[in-house]
Amino acid sequence: MNGLLRKLCRLPTAARPALGAAVLVVWGLFASACDRGGPASSTEGGFPHDLGSTSLPENPERIVVLEFSFIDALASVGVAPVGIADDKRAEERILPVYGELIGDGWKSVGTRKAPRLETIAALQPDLIIADTTRHADLYELLSRIAPTLVFNSLEGDYHDSLKQMAAIGEAIGRSEDMAARLAEHRVKMAAYSERIRPYAEGVVAQFGVASAESLSLHSPASYAGSLLTLLGFSSNLAPGDDPYVEADREMLSAIDPDLLIVGEYSDPSIVDSWAGSELFDGLTAVEAGAVHNVNANNWSRLRGMVAAELAAEALLGILEADGGF
Repeated sequence: MNGLLRKLCRLPTAARPALGAAVLVVWGLFASACDRGGPASSTEGGFPHDLGSTSLPENPERIVVLEFSFIDALASVGVAPVGIADDKRAEERILPVYGELIGDGWKSVGTRKAPRLETIAALQPDLIIADTTRHADLYELLSRIAPTLVFNSLEGDYHDSLKQMAAIGEAIGRSEDMAARLAEHRVKMAAYSERIRPYAEGVVAQFGVASAESLSLHSPASYAGSLLTLLGFSSNLAPGDDPYVEADREMLSAIDPDLLIVGEYSDPSIVDSWAGSELFDGLTAVEAGAVHNVNANNWSRLRGMVAAELAAEALLGILEADGGF
């Protein structure tokens, strides 16, 4: 059992009401784990995912998703979730891309980093889809609420994302629909790649997310980094690097990309504050006028098929407007 569940199990029964109403809502759903020591899943048979295998209902309909890429998977086959970890910022992060596909009949279950278990339980889901990096410690608790599948969206690359889409399609009984959407997506991406590759040949491109305090570069092991590789660009970060690499001006200068693509989480960002410094102004991309801002949400947070298509479309527009390198 994870650390949180062990702490709860060690509490005397008389002390459990002190946990508060929020936790008590879901206590009954997982209290038996204190005796059995594991989630409501099967380690032999069942549906495989990153944390084991889980017995699923046939064609689940009440689905809660705890990462944005899983919204993409459901929306791709015409399924709307009943609950989304929307970071309490749906109007900014979800509705512009997925609003027309999933409607507004779903409920927020909090943030991706800290989803609200009591809200998830109240929705009575028959399937929860969670992220390996963010939610491994919650897996046993989530599994007491409903069968839970866990995939590595946050630290997976573009190819991992497509595999996850196929797996989710199978899990919800929509394999054929998902296969059709994946085939459509691959055709679209091949068309973008054909148009982008002439611009990308021999060009080192780097995408990063900039807040007011930091710049996080996305390596070829990340979703956005692997997407740039797919489209024909080179990278001065190695595929074996961590997906996300914190960088200061010195590190960015050492990487020295020909094309620098920045998704800003704040305006102004730390990259804006570097303008005028010798290290930043000496970058190849800066000297060539090849520093471009893109939608950080689409390039970094969404990590689905729609996100890849939007990123490729935006990148092609930048390259065609600039006339390449």
